[in-house]
Amino acid sequence: MFHRIIHENWVAIVPIAAFALTFTVFIGVLVRAVVMKKDKREHLASLPLDDNRN
Repeated sequence: MFHRIIHENWVAIVPIAAFALTFTVFIGVLVRAVVMKKDKREHLASLPLDDNRN
């Protein structure tokens, strides 16, 4: 009986942890994109259209 209660609490924690991890990664990428220098942003934005392959 007690094992089932602990198991149900564990199942409730997994989606919260997954959401927290996803949210943290999203915020990290967002902060990195906002802080990035303008010339680096323009370089990365033009990569798909760049004909010069190094």
